[in-house]
Amino acid sequence: IDRCPARVLFAMPARCAETNGKAARGSCAASAETNVIVFRVWGADEPGIADAFLKVVVSHMCQVLDLAQFVLEGSLMFSFVLCVGDQSSMGLMKELMRSAKERRLQLDFYFPDRSPAGSGEPSSESVAVVSVVSPREITPAMLCDLDSKLSEHGCVVKEIEQRRDNKKQINGEYNKVEIRVSCPPRFKLANLAVGAPTSRGESSTGLQKVAWEHGAETTVRWWDAMNRPNGKSLVVFGISNELCTCNVLDELLTEAGLDPGSVPADGSIEKQNELKVAMLKGKSTGIVQKVIDRLEFTPGARLVCSALKRLGFRLAIFTNLGIKKIAEHVKRELGMDYVISKDLEVFDGVFTGAYIGECTDVRFRKADLLMLMAEREGIDYRNVILIGEEVTHLDAAKAREMVETFGPNVYFNSNKMKDLTIALYLLGFNGSDVRALRKRRRDEVSDDCSIGATPEGKRIRVRISAKKRGPGQLVRMLSPLSALSPEMGISTVSQCSLQDGGICVGFDFWAKKQDPDQLLKELLFACHKLDFQVLGSDLASPAGAGPALAMSSDMEAAVGRSHYVITLVQKPQITAASLSAVFGLFRDRAVNLIRIERLSLHQLAALKFTVELPDGVEKSGFSNDLMEASKQHGIDIAFQKDNLDRWMRRLVVFDMDSTLIQQEVIDELAKIACVEDEVKKLTEAAMRGELNFFESLKSRVALLEGQNAERLFDEVKKNLIFTPGAKKLCSTLRRLGYKMAVISGGFLPVAREVQRELGLDYAFANTLEVDETTGLLTGHTSGPVVTPQRKRALLATIADVEGCELQQTIAVGDGANDIPMLHAAGLGIAFCAKPKVQAATEFRINQKDLSTVLYLIGVSEHVAERLAVDM
Repeated sequence: IDRCPARVLFAMPARCAETNGKAARGSCAASAETNVIVFRVWGADEPGIADAFLKVVVSHMCQVLDLAQFVLEGSLMFSFVLCVGDQSSMGLMKELMRSAKERRLQLDFYFPDRSPAGSGEPSSESVAVVSVVSPREITPAMLCDLDSKLSEHGCVVKEIEQRRDNKKQINGEYNKVEIRVSCPPRFKLANLAVGAPTSRGESSTGLQKVAWEHGAETTVRWWDAMNRPNGKSLVVFGISNELCTCNVLDELLTEAGLDPGSVPADGSIEKQNELKVAMLKGKSTGIVQKVIDRLEFTPGARLVCSALKRLGFRLAIFTNLGIKKIAEHVKRELGMDYVISKDLEVFDGVFTGAYIGECTDVRFRKADLLMLMAEREGIDYRNVILIGEEVTHLDAAKAREMVETFGPNVYFNSNKMKDLTIALYLLGFNGSDVRALRKRRRDEVSDDCSIGATPEGKRIRVRISAKKRGPGQLVRMLSPLSALSPEMGISTVSQCSLQDGGICVGFDFWAKKQDPDQLLKELLFACHKLDFQVLGSDLASPAGAGPALAMSSDMEAAVGRSHYVITLVQKPQITAASLSAVFGLFRDRAVNLIRIERLSLHQLAALKFTVELPDGVEKSGFSNDLMEASKQHGIDIAFQKDNLDRWMRRLVVFDMDSTLIQQEVIDELAKIACVEDEVKKLTEAAMRGELNFFESLKSRVALLEGQNAERLFDEVKKNLIFTPGAKKLCSTLRRLGYKMAVISGGFLPVAREVQRELGLDYAFANTLEVDETTGLLTGHTSGPVVTPQRKRALLATIADVEGCELQQTIAVGDGANDIPMLHAAGLGIAFCAKPKVQAATEFRINQKDLSTVLYLIGVSEHVAERLAVDM
């Protein structure tokens, strides 16, 4: 199985963590008595390699500064950067070399010129991601030209990812590569996307045009550790040759018996449209309905719109063609939220040949209207996504302004591309995601989406390492092969960066006609001349042979069926013992580690592993093993299927007492009313599930009879203590477009205060009955009681109001009365919960920080901090 690079930075403390109550010895403090060493291991991949080396590292009490795993078609390259005490260096090296020899692996090491950047605070560099999608093969020439353009701007390639399901031979549609690049300070992304201004007043070539030269499409966006735009986004489409397969104004002329080709093509698009509208003068408006009756949508249009709507995106049509009736028809059919369109002037049932209203003398500016729509929806300008040809019709300066102001621009023209689903690939979706979306819309599953053809020819696999990364390295590596397109292609390419500044890159080429031995010699010679270290190279059987590229008629069987995401959280940081325990489980169960991502920013507190379970390993058994490790090492571990549902959640519902706030409200009321001890006993018994919730509530409320309601609640609200991380969690979720609610077995005045403070959308809780004449509590509740069953019902009701399924919801709670709600939600999380609740739920958080929930839904700390800065 070919896999993307796995990379993680370990920022361990100078003093190793205590293990089993005993202080660890031999800490590796950063001082003159320590060394930083980079180790690299390569050879045939098999489970347990990372575990074996980590055990050696832990036994020598070393500090791990960086770790990378790189697997290419069954060949492994594993690198790690260690801080090692002088007295431990030789012993460590001997043990690592022995471990490598036992596994028939090769190992080398070197001392870097400088300390890894990760030894201090994380870098605040600007990082962009370039998505390249093509119906053709990825070639050395394409990568060379893209890297050449990146290097012109001083951009350095950091990571390259090509998932298995992003190969045309697997998904039947497109090849896709994602390239993560480091950009210079104050860099303007628009210069990279559409070209920078030159001293002669012209514009240089942007990445988009470079991609077109190779039959590919590309998008460029700032990287924020999320693969897809967040749900709080506005996606804007055009109609002609975008959502529809034709130019609707031309169709109107044709229906009227006129020739749209008679309009000169040498003017601007706006001028051409005005001439076409003038041709309609005196023609009956009945021709509009005839065009609507035979209007065809672009293949994939319904799929793309329904998928984005399900993710919570707002959708808009923006067209200057001036046929509003057609635009409104498209809006209804595709479920769009907005339509902004000019309209044609009509008098006595015929067209006048002009536009209606102010548009005759005031030309509205698209950027202004996009800003207005974004402001109305509370959407950041960077989350406004343009799909179509709009930017290509602008002059260079205006195109740069649009790209710099708004989010990624996705070029699409139905005359050049057969299916609008390419937009999903360009926006960050993968082949398995698109396949799943197609299955949900069975009316659009196409026979064209079958498994693609396997490339013919000999395979050449090369793994290369460089101690330093810099601009244009791909160009220098691939220059001997760049002139051979299309006879030379790339089946797989991956790259990862090390914290010490080095890189690891791997290629799996195929050659149709050239002598593969000669090509390999040229490539190896070029790498040697440029001081790149070739860690491994080999020639393989024809590209279509062998199990590595065996294809299935069902992509789900070929990739993704047994892929899972494991999230590890431990604060203040993950210990070496915890990591060793998890890697040991991977070894024992022969679990393949596909990718590692760091979710925390300032300390190693959260990691995400993408893994593949082998045949014969049951999810439930492996999950139980992880849970035991969680209990033994005090680490939170979440084990989830890696599928589309993880990215489609839109509603988060919280319990209040001991979840959003640290208090139990009834206890706080009882304290003020001087009945604290009696109420506390009843509360604890109810939360443990030992008492019927309704009866316990009734008994506790009765003890408050005769108390002044306003005084009690004012005092409680004044002294609320929010759970650490609650405000960060809610502000981040709100910026990401999630809807949020608090559903509490507590009391409404406090729930509404929590709603106001955290910016929640809904609040439901119990109401205490108040005597209208005295303002005193009667000792009874008023209205329906929020029982465990009502919590579940309210979750379903809010989901229905928000237009999402229960599978798209998240519930967080701590008490026995939350269990039905936690079971009903797509992701139910027991937060610092009672034992009965932890035993009944699949996902648990025991770190005393509510923002940990972000890690379980795939949101990194980097994203949270970026969103906080943008507020």
